[in-house]
Parts: sequence; structure tokens; C-alpha cells
Amino acid sequence: MNEYNTANTYNKNSQDVYEADSTRLARVDRLRKMMRHLNLDALIITRTDEHLSEYLSPDRERLAYITGFTGSAGTAVILENEHLVDRLKDHSVKNSANREIFLKNSAAIFVDGRYTIQAKIQTSPTMFDVFHFTTVKLEDWLITVLGSNARIGIDPKCISYNRFTSIKSALAPYQLELISTETNLIDDIWNDKPKYEPSPALIFEDHYNGNPSIEKRHLIAQILKEKNIDVTIISSSESVNWLLNIRGRDIPNLPVVKCFAAVYSCEEIEWFVDLRKIPENRISDFQHHFGNITYMEEDKLEDLINRLAKHKYSVYIDETSTNAWIIEKLKKSGIPLTFGPDLCEYPKACKNPTELKGMKRCHHKDAVAMCRFLSWLDHLTENLINASSELKPQALEIIKAQNEATLSNQLLKFREEQDGFIETSFDTISALGPNAAIIHYNHVNLNKPRALGQDPLYLVDSGGQYNEGTTDITRTVLVGPGLTDEMKERFTLVLKGMIALHQVRFPKGTFGGALDVLARAPLWQKGLNYDHGTGHGVGHCLNVHEGPQAISYRYGQTPLAPGMVTSVEPGYYKENEYGIRCENLCVVETVHDTQNQAEMLAFLPITYVPFDIRLIKKELLTDDERTWLNNYHLKVREIVREHLSDLEINWLLKATAAI
Repeated sequence: MNEYNTANTYNKNSQDVYEADSTRLARVDRLRKMMRHLNLDALIITRTDEHLSEYLSPDRERLAYITGFTGSAGTAVILENEHLVDRLKDHSVKNSANREIFLKNSAAIFVDGRYTIQAKIQTSPTMFDVFHFTTVKLEDWLITVLGSNARIGIDPKCISYNRFTSIKSALAPYQLELISTETNLIDDIWNDKPKYEPSPALIFEDHYNGNPSIEKRHLIAQILKEKNIDVTIISSSESVNWLLNIRGRDIPNLPVVKCFAAVYSCEEIEWFVDLRKIPENRISDFQHHFGNITYMEEDKLEDLINRLAKHKYSVYIDETSTNAWIIEKLKKSGIPLTFGPDLCEYPKACKNPTELKGMKRCHHKDAVAMCRFLSWLDHLTENLINASSELKPQALEIIKAQNEATLSNQLLKFREEQDGFIETSFDTISALGPNAAIIHYNHVNLNKPRALGQDPLYLVDSGGQYNEGTTDITRTVLVGPGLTDEMKERFTLVLKGMIALHQVRFPKGTFGGALDVLARAPLWQKGLNYDHGTGHGVGHCLNVHEGPQAISYRYGQTPLAPGMVTSVEPGYYKENEYGIRCENLCVVETVHDTQNQAEMLAFLPITYVPFDIRLIKKELLTDDERTWLNNYHLKVREIVREHLSDLEINWLLKATAAI
């Protein structure tokens, strides 16, 4: 990867980075000493916690602590022998296409397409090799560098059972043994680890959730009875929070209480949670809210397993959302297991009418905040964009005083003015120029965020958690001179792909993966593509990334169903230059074809914010696409106009003008 040379990007040659690298080297050295003590030849470090969460509390950011990489998905491997790769005769590993990839370091990190650039920027090139996980598999790397007869450690509480067994099976023919460590070795060397402070559990009222917890409990119990199974153990905090209709503040951007639950076919529930989160004076309120349940300390899961074994209970469990430690304990106890998807996942994804009403309401609020921000930004930059000659130094200084951080903060202020706003639904991706080519870029990781005034394009991907639901939106907008014909062409191709999914009708039973091609087709025709999914499910005042549905050729194997909320977000990224993404959230709804008397499904948008028509190469749009865009912009006017000032309304009328 070519590193950015601009003044405001992460510079690998800066002194502070060397100091950071030396700090991480000291941490890795301490880790290797522990590995030698435990007779481990390698250690796998995942980026997750006991609940296999995407979003983590600061004390669980172990991968970032040891590598410097702060993305939401990745796995690292560190060899005990730091010189082992140097001693190999053939410093290479075969990739998925059977081509050789050369190795430089005795540690590696494996990420997906969202993070290949970011991982190379954030990790030391003298400590970690960075691989796309589909190009070089972690297992192949281990087999290549270790050969055979080696011990590889891993914390079984921080990896799914499904992934754990997959790695174990791949290594077994080479006598490479996967060893479950008693503790997490990163925790053992993390001297200044942030202290975890439990926050109180909060009741998520029925007028928001639309389905009382007792009814949800009955649904899960009925499924267990039909399967003739006694109990299910739920590890996903989001699922337990949905089931009990509670929320919390344990994790930034994800309003949940971290917890486990056991749900019995007789409708009893045991809730495994830090009891400090349940004030004694509120227990009666909780019992009234979700019925009678048993409260258990969250570290008592082993006691649960022993009780289940004693009573010879059968257990239903999700091997993809449950950590390996739990399932290994269940298996060793001889408990009959049935594997299948988390029983809360599908009903949680199919939003009920109350949830959908709330999602639409919070998106209207979010649209107001976004339109006010885009109006503010446009007024700030209009002289820079339209200047026929150089701006006066004073005017230019006002613009350059704004950077990715201040822009993100300004957007947050507009959201905070909306009733029912809780927090952001993820760290805002506020990216100018080349930084927008880093798909999950975060300006917080820079010492000096990039300043406004030197780039034509700005990409802002952001969202909010509201009492009524969760939002997620991306817009790419013009903020300065230098817009090229290529940028306009590629923005238009991305927009065409987005419109294609908004216009498509599809039969019930269609997988999201089957529709992914529609968003990519305009780019493919020009030999272009993007290395991330086109759409992900979205929770209701829960995780902004929610399964099981997805619009992705890799993961979209769940049929789309009415009530599901999904993003539609094609993009294009030119490394070191610019990035483009357009994103709406849509609800899957039933539509009727009166001519053919057919019942079909469609994506109906709930996000209503203008697309920047200044970036559109109009001749590339068909008449149907122009009609769709013009109608969409009319709807934007209808929703947000009454909430804007006169100045903002003038901006809105220009931003939504027919093309």
C-alpha cells in the first residue's frame, strides 16, 4: 500500500508513531514471555468478547491494545519465536489462488475488505504482516510458518464454537494443536487496562418495543417445545436485551446490558448479569415489566451447565453466536446438543408495526439533523467551491479551521437537538479526500484530522440511537474545488446501483445475496467494484449491524422478509485519492402487482436526505432513474421542510431541485 503523504494523514515516519510502535513491541515481548511459560508456539488473538460482540467496552479492546488496529473485525497471530519467519527457507504462504505471498514478520493480522488499508496504516510494518482473510487464511499461515507439532493458544471465550472447530480441524492433520488458555493472555499483560464500570439496566417500555417480553418468552418456549428441547442458552447481549425488553449503556454506540440468558421450554428464564446493574429498589419494576425471572451472576454459567447435566436436560444453541468455552463445557458434560440459529435472531430482525413506526419516526428526526448539517456545510464551503479567483486569506482560514473532527462534532450537535436521541450508533466516519478511501475510517485515530479546504469530496457515514430506533446514513458531498469528470462518473455509477435496489421487485424467499449484483452492475460494466457488502440488517435501538439478513454475495443467505430493515450502500474507493458511498436504510415491505395479481417484496426507503446533485453526471441516468431521484427528493422536502429555518429551506430547495 502507498502511504498517504498529505500533511494531515497518519504519517508512518512521525516520531510519535515510532514511540507507539516501541510501546507495542514491549507489549508483544511481554506476551511472548507468557507464551514461553505456557509452552505455546503461537497465540491467536480475536477481536471480540465473551458475547462475540461487534462493539466492545474499552476493557475488551484487546486486539487494539496489542496491535494498534482499531477496526471492528480482525484476528491476529503472534509467534513465540520472533525470528522464526527469518529462519524459514521459503518466506511465503500460498493464497486462495495458489499464489505465493511473501512473509516479513513473525506476526500477522487478518482483516476483511473494509480494513485492509486501515490495518496497514495502524499496525507496525516491522511487526505485523496484513492480509485480507479471503486471500490468505489464518490456518494456511500457521501451517506454513509452524510446519507441524506445535501448540497454538487461544482464549475459547472470545471465539465462536463454529470458528474454533474450523481452525482446529484445519490444523489437526499437521499435528498443530489448538490449546484453550485458562485466561486471556492479553488481560494478563494489560497493566493499565480501563476499569469496567457497570451501568444500570434500563426498562425499554412496551410503547417502544410493541411486543411485551412475556409474549416473546412464550414464542421462544413454543419453538423449544416443538423441537422437544428443554432449554436454550443465549449468548448475544442484543438477543437477551430484545427478549427482556431492556437496554443499557455498557458499550459505546450499542445501548445494551451485557448478559447471557437461559430460556426453558416451560417459559422460565435465568438471567446471567452483573447484579450491580439491577438496583434492589427497581426489581419490582423489572418483574412487572418482563415477568418473574431468576437473577444469576454472569460468572455462574458453569453452575448452569452442571445443573443441566445433572437433570439430563437437552440444549438448543447457536454455534456461530456462542463462544467455544460454553459449548465445549456442554459437550464434556454429556448434555445432548442441538445446533441452530439463535432463536431470537429472526423475530428480532422482522420488526413489528410499533417498531417500524418508531424506525420511521426516528429517521425523520435524523433527516432533519442531517439536512441542517448539510445546509450548514454547504454555506460554509460555497464560496470555496464557486470562487473564480483565490479567496481572501481570512475567508480561507475560516474554512480551514474546520476538519474531520469538528465536522463530526457539528453533526452530533444537530442530532443531540432531536428529541429522544441517545447516542451515535457507531463512530462517525467523517472523511475528507483520500481518507474516504479507507472504508471504515475514523478520524479519532489521527493526531491531526484532515482539514477542510483541500479536497473536493467529503464522505460522512453516521447514525444515531434514538428511543424509537436506530439510524445509519452515508452521503458523499462536494466541499471544494477540484471535482473531476471521473469523480462525477463514479458517483453516478454508485447512485445508479443504489437506485436499482430501490426500484427492484422480488419474490418472497429471495436471498439478499441474489440482489447484491444489481448494486454492483453499473460499476462492473466499467471494470470497477467495492470490497464490502451492499447491505446489512439494522436493529431497533440495538446494533446498527444486525443479522441474519444481508445484501452480500458472501453472507446474504437468509431470505428477506417483510419488516426487515436493511441498509443499501454501494460505494467506490480509489486508494490515496477519494471515496464515494451512498447509503439509505430501507424496510422490506410487501407490494402488490395489480396487473399480474402477484404479491412481491420491495425495499422502501426510510432515510430521506438529499443526494448531492452537483456530483451527478446526468447523461448516465436513465429516464426512470431520474424520475425516481426527483420523486425521492420531493419526499425529502415534504418530511423535513417544516423543521428547517428559512436559510435551510433555501438550501433544501436547491439541493432537491429536479434534474
